[in-house]
Amino acid sequence: MKPKILLLHVPHRTRKIYLHDYYTSYSSKAYYYWSPADLILISGLVRDFEVKVIDAIAERLSFAECEARILSFSPDVIIFTTGTATWDNDLLFLQRIKAKLNCLLLGSSAIFIFEPVYFLENFPFLDGLILDITSPEIIDFITGSRDDNRAIAFRRQDGSLHLPRREEKEKVFTLPVPLHDLFPYHLNRSPLARRKPFALVVTSVGCPYSCRFCVVGSLKYRYRPVENIIEELQYLQKLGVKEIMFNDPTFTASRKRIIALCQAMKAKGLNFTWVANAHVATLNEKMLKYMKASGGHTLMIGVESANQTILDRYAKGISVEKTKQVFRLCQKYGFRTLAYFIIGLPGETRETILETIRLSLELDCDFASFAIATPDIGSAMREEAIKQGLLSPETRIFDSTAFPVFAGGNLSKEEIWRLRQQAIRKFYLRPSYIFKRLTRMRSWQELKVHLEQAQAMFFP
Repeated sequence: MKPKILLLHVPHRTRKIYLHDYYTSYSSKAYYYWSPADLILISGLVRDFEVKVIDAIAERLSFAECEARILSFSPDVIIFTTGTATWDNDLLFLQRIKAKLNCLLLGSSAIFIFEPVYFLENFPFLDGLILDITSPEIIDFITGSRDDNRAIAFRRQDGSLHLPRREEKEKVFTLPVPLHDLFPYHLNRSPLARRKPFALVVTSVGCPYSCRFCVVGSLKYRYRPVENIIEELQYLQKLGVKEIMFNDPTFTASRKRIIALCQAMKAKGLNFTWVANAHVATLNEKMLKYMKASGGHTLMIGVESANQTILDRYAKGISVEKTKQVFRLCQKYGFRTLAYFIIGLPGETRETILETIRLSLELDCDFASFAIATPDIGSAMREEAIKQGLLSPETRIFDSTAFPVFAGGNLSKEEIWRLRQQAIRKFYLRPSYIFKRLTRMRSWQELKVHLEQAQAMFFP
């Protein structure tokens, strides 16, 4: 008899919307939600078992409602995702479930990759921590083959810990098509999406860049071959999905691969519209032409700061002038842009943040995200902050959309928060911006989305 596997997005006790989005986690302050990328990828690996998905965040389930659903299914294995914004809440709920259900409990998160010992030693009800969401050795662990498992950290029967070494992996990997039909993709929503329903697709993991505030660059950049991605896209088209969010940390890392993917999408008649993350250093005219022709309409680009000293300190690998050129190029080819900014990086001053706010207006981007600098577990910035006494190593709960947990010396946490709120107001409450958004809307549905987004941002 095949094991019953539950892929679980744990409910939050407040019923707030939290995203666990490729090794990051944060609360949704605006009109957006999508199911966790790691659970989607893992669903393909376990497709030969009896699989059920409960996305308690998407369905806004209470602890009691979610518990009842879990006990009704009575899984042999629960695979869950968590992150820095919610792990205390999530593990509290899972401890309660484990006490009532004799099942294998496996977790996926960046916090487990970088601190497996802490979580295995302090939370004995956890049976294993997934360190590689692309590995078929997850299946080996589930079926009982655990010796020398390279994908999962776990506690042996004698109490000792099995901690896989971080080995070099093949740069190219293939995945079975994820079980998108089990996820509530009809509940996904984003102000960036042009059409509904939309689904998440991950074509690569890790990142070739090594920004010091980010953990993803610590994970080896690996990618799926074009034909493997096309197989998944064809399946999504059969499901009636209209829009794709390519959820790679750096979708545009390889120009050659992305141009080949865009050509294949056109050749196969895949008529999606789509959104993706991009790095300033990777974008050029040729790539933008192919992306636009295959349905691309919005690029999410990490700008972070307007101050070159700050960019260099955190190894961003871009110049402010290059950023301006790329945003102009995106406009030339009809792409909408979302610019990511970080407020409160150690070393910043009030003036460098005001400089960043001014740049957000100058770029004339369509959307802007102003995140609070957070000491992500596994990032170089976190290690520096701990060494400098700016942060306790015990600080493991934080959210880039919430009040800061640390400050870099030049500014207080209160000042950083005020400047972040100022940035949001200055960007989104400009009469010229409001007029531009209204004139570019294509449907009443899009107007409704933006009104709900505004309500969530300014009247939470």
